[in-house]
Amino acid sequence: MTNPGDIERVATKVVPYYVVGVVDDEETELPTDGEQEPAPDAEEGPVARRSRPRWLGFIAAALGIATLVLFIIAMIVSAGGDYPNGTALAYAAIVVSISAVITAMLCLIFGLQRRWAAFGLAVAVLANPLIVLYVFRFFGS
Repeated sequence: MTNPGDIERVATKVVPYYVVGVVDDEETELPTDGEQEPAPDAEEGPVARRSRPRWLGFIAAALGIATLVLFIIAMIVSAGGDYPNGTALAYAAIVVSISAVITAMLCLIFGLQRRWAAFGLAVAVLANPLIVLYVFRFFGS
């Protein structure tokens, strides 16, 4: 048995070695003490970023608001006794809600107007007639 104080020499970490090519000093032109390096061309300057579409987050918010409006109109029409038209408006609200959720998720993933997209997502989910129905059933029973 070894003594608890003895430590054997074991490699605990393997470090890769990289081969660096040999460069001849004659082929490279290093600036001397008085010379400066040539300035980079203006074309090699900062690259202009493409502008991102700013309207997509607003579209998600508008679809969320449209879902809320359709849901309210469907509730008013159904309360008035016209059930087939109220059901059709509720189905339209569901379709608009799904499109708002998809648009908002794309905006959140790609970083396009995230605040408006999150607002549209929240409104679309909360005004979806199926989700409202499930919430009412959960608390009603």
